[in-house]
Amino acid sequence: MARYPYLLLDLDNTLLDFNADMTHAFERLYRTCGFEKQRPYSTELLDLYEEYNDRWWKKFERKECTKQELYIGRFVDFLKETGLSGDPEKINTLYFEFLGSGGTMLPGAEEFLEALKADHQLYIITNGNAVAARTRILNSGVFRYIENYFVSEAVGFAKPDVRYFQYVAEHIPGFEKKKALVIGDSLTSDIQGAKNFGLTSLWYHPREEANIPPIWDLEAKTYEKILELL
Repeated sequence: MARYPYLLLDLDNTLLDFNADMTHAFERLYRTCGFEKQRPYSTELLDLYEEYNDRWWKKFERKECTKQELYIGRFVDFLKETGLSGDPEKINTLYFEFLGSGGTMLPGAEEFLEALKADHQLYIITNGNAVAARTRILNSGVFRYIENYFVSEAVGFAKPDVRYFQYVAEHIPGFEKKKALVIGDSLTSDIQGAKNFGLTSLWYHPREEANIPPIWDLEAKTYEKILELL
């Protein structure tokens, strides 16, 4: 029997290539909103959006803003910085529509899930947008490997909040903390969340290196290493 029969897997940058989906969605958004008439598109504009997006997500994880304030605030800041004009709420709605059409698997992710499914029950835990997350899971093919998925918007709480993980635990039949493992790339949401709730964690970091004392139990840079550890 597997040591950790219940695997709680993060979605973005653990299984799906969020950067690819986000880039495609942003470029489509830029054209659809008519921004090109105001300012030619460039990768610097994408970098600027990502900077504000990351800043607002960190505020959200520190409980300094709501999810809706995050969604709108990042575009308010982006428009202000670039001088572009538009309605942040409408822009955000379009962005999620376009993001939801994605679902790009990271190289090796499907084979990884296939290998895991033989001896584990797989569950997705994500802080993404409820509608976009569902369609991306479906588009990617991840759905056929998992038992269920838990999106923070639908739960009402987000990683790393203990209440998010409590909800997940209560909705997995037969769940036991000692038999569960959280696998994710984010130290601030996945790994810290696991620590907060008393779950074993595995930090997946193919490129990133930590500059903080370890808060994870296991770590791996490749899917092959995760399978070896399991």
